[in-house]
Amino acid sequence: MGPRARPALLLLILLRTAATQGRPPQPSLSGTLVTGILSGIAVCVIIFLIGILFRILKRRQSSRGAAVNYALAECE
Repeated sequence: MGPRARPALLLLILLRTAATQGRPPQPSLSGTLVTGILSGIAVCVIIFLIGILFRILKRRQSSRGAAVNYALAECE
């Protein structure tokens, strides 16, 4: 390390310690990020499953209607 690098390094160390003083320690973002990602995935899966459920129910309802129409045509 040259003679010019020492004062710059000392200044960086002082600025870093001065910047962190007075602030409470913050929680790591990794836990928050993981929670957010898992929540987003869970919401997407729930919406996907609800869509499948609605499709199944719609098909059952339409097939019931077709069966009723077929039975009525047989009776006439």
